[in-house]
Amino acid sequence: MVMFKKIFREFFLFFLIIILSSVCIPFRSYAAAESKIIKVGYYENEVFEEGASDDSIKAGYAYEYYRKLSEFTGWKYEYIYGDFVDIYNMLLNGEVDMVAGLAFLEEREDMFLYPDRPMGTESYSLVKHEDDDTISTHLTSLNGKKIGVLDSAIKNKLIDFLSEKKINSNIITYTSYDALFAAFDKKDIDVMATETDGTNSRTHAEILSSFGSSDYYLCVSKNNPKLLKELNTAQEQLYYEDPNYISLLRNKYYASSLTSRAFSEVEKEWIAENTELRIGYLENYLPYSDTDKDGNVTGFVKDLVPEIFKNLSLESVKVSYQGYQDYDDLTKALSKGEIDVAFPVGGGLFYSEEDGLYLTSAVTSTAVNLIYSDEFISASNADFAINKNNKMQYYFVKTHYPDSTITYYDSTYDCLNAVIDGKVKCTTLNGLRTNTLLKNRTYRKLSFRQLPYTDDRCFGVKIGNEGLLKLLNRGMSVTGQEFSINLAYQYSEGLAKYTLADMFFDNIWAIFVFALLILAVILFFLQKDRHKSLKAIKEKEKARIEMEKANISKTLFLNRLSEDMHNSVDSIIDYANIAGKDKSGRTDEYLGKIKDLSSHLLWLIDDVHDFSSVESGQYNSNDQNLKFRQFILDIKEATSENIEEILSAYDFSGNRTLIVDSITSVRNNVTALLKKTGFEVQVANDGTDAVNKIVAAPAGYFDLLIIDIQTPNVDGYEASRQIRNLGNSEKARIPIVAVSGDEFKNIKEVNK
Repeated sequence: MVMFKKIFREFFLFFLIIILSSVCIPFRSYAAAESKIIKVGYYENEVFEEGASDDSIKAGYAYEYYRKLSEFTGWKYEYIYGDFVDIYNMLLNGEVDMVAGLAFLEEREDMFLYPDRPMGTESYSLVKHEDDDTISTHLTSLNGKKIGVLDSAIKNKLIDFLSEKKINSNIITYTSYDALFAAFDKKDIDVMATETDGTNSRTHAEILSSFGSSDYYLCVSKNNPKLLKELNTAQEQLYYEDPNYISLLRNKYYASSLTSRAFSEVEKEWIAENTELRIGYLENYLPYSDTDKDGNVTGFVKDLVPEIFKNLSLESVKVSYQGYQDYDDLTKALSKGEIDVAFPVGGGLFYSEEDGLYLTSAVTSTAVNLIYSDEFISASNADFAINKNNKMQYYFVKTHYPDSTITYYDSTYDCLNAVIDGKVKCTTLNGLRTNTLLKNRTYRKLSFRQLPYTDDRCFGVKIGNEGLLKLLNRGMSVTGQEFSINLAYQYSEGLAKYTLADMFFDNIWAIFVFALLILAVILFFLQKDRHKSLKAIKEKEKARIEMEKANISKTLFLNRLSEDMHNSVDSIIDYANIAGKDKSGRTDEYLGKIKDLSSHLLWLIDDVHDFSSVESGQYNSNDQNLKFRQFILDIKEATSENIEEILSAYDFSGNRTLIVDSITSVRNNVTALLKKTGFEVQVANDGTDAVNKIVAAPAGYFDLLIIDIQTPNVDGYEASRQIRNLGNSEKARIPIVAVSGDEFKNIKEVNK
């Protein structure tokens, strides 16, 4: 039994928690459910509801309100388009679920459903053409005039107003806002009755009079009370989370409405009496204001003031600027009447009264940053560095940190340097200036944190100049703070004094790497040049050594050849003497010997000439030997482009040659080339091998000997001498073409 009671009690508590949860959190229940499709009646109405077609971008007060509600309900919208009258009738017939912007009328309560909260409040105004002098603030001037109005609740308000004022006007109704505005812009009507805020500003329009106001609602089809309940719940939740949402929405969309140019009497008076506006600005305070190197104003003040007067359609007002180094000088100039407006000013109501000026609404409202050096500090009783030329900084510190101590410095940069040097604990910077100022390399070791207070920067006008104050406030309402903030980023870069040293230290690693690369490239080319020079020296040395070897070989050859020639001459002389004295009848034999020795001597002389010709490249004989030698000379001078043409000029078919070279690749390439001209080719590795092959072959077997003069073991000179001294005269007389190793290599190259 006890166990049963315990279980029952726990179950009861659990059930109670569920019930309480559903009661305490009713507002999100619809959003959690499956998204519902809501048919929205959507009509074109500038400012209020724009983009009434599928291919148009939607915007406006009502559209944003729809989207906001969907955050609480999860609704998805299907937009049904038409003019106002069509959409109104669709709501009556249940063809759409919701329509925005309907005023409350008792007779409508049975026609559709009103939620508990309005979506806004609207005033109604009569608007005339600015250049129509026949209509004045005296409402009797409306008698007989054509007044256009939308066929809606505004029409009823207008009729009541005209009846009350006993005005007899011609009322013309329109089914859509587009038609109404078009008729007014074309001057088909004299006066337009419309929502004051829900109509865009028109340069040619002027508000004549207000004739009533009304709350307007997001109304629901009478057939859908469940949807009304969801709407009421969503509106309650919206108000609970953001009580100021309607005001913010109104300020966002109606700042540029007709009311923006509904000048008050004091504003009109200022406009009538002034054609010039003198702006005094604080120097050295970018992005707000400064003087550039040419003495001209810079900072967003120079763009903001013209924009304000443009938005008020007062472009004819001439704006001039005067810079001041010190805030006190700026406010004193305003008090003396030297300037009409001071910018920027701040300090709140108390300090602005002390300075004798009115503050406009905020041009910017930004956070203030506490700048410190080492560790985190409390600002409540710290010692601050304050720029003595900027009273706004002093006002902020004294207002929020009255127990702090203050030390004055000549500039913002001096204040930052004082923090770095440890002379003070901290200073402050306006939020629009902090990031850019601290980009400077000098200040990068400083830290900052955002303080919990904002600081407004405003225009200041002299106390009593109410007309200008209201004009500037009206202009700021139309222009908005966003315009100033966007301009601020454009001018903030002027705060960063980026020097060559900053660039160097910011990119020191990149510069170091780049320098290393340059050094590496220089070393590479130096090493390349050195290697090339060493290679050239080695090649020259190699050529010198080869030349010396060739000269030595040539000297030895000539010595041996000289000895052979000497012996041949001696033998000829001896045989000639013997033949002259011979009595035995062997004279013919001796003469034959003399003839053979003379021929041998001639061969030796020819060889000397031939080897000289190899070096000089000149030949003077006309026999087959010349043809062979000329062929070798042509090959020596040949290139890969003309080798085929040279080869086609020679035909050595039926001739057999012996090639002598120690390098296999050279032998192979020369063999291939000679075969193209008809030669039958055999090869030898060196001079000894060549001599042996000639000795072994029958006489006349070889028609030509091509030999490298620098072959190993027995060089070309020695091999040629041995061949010329062979006992077989036919073998000894073989044509010999001596070439250098370079010529063989050239033959190899052109034959690739």
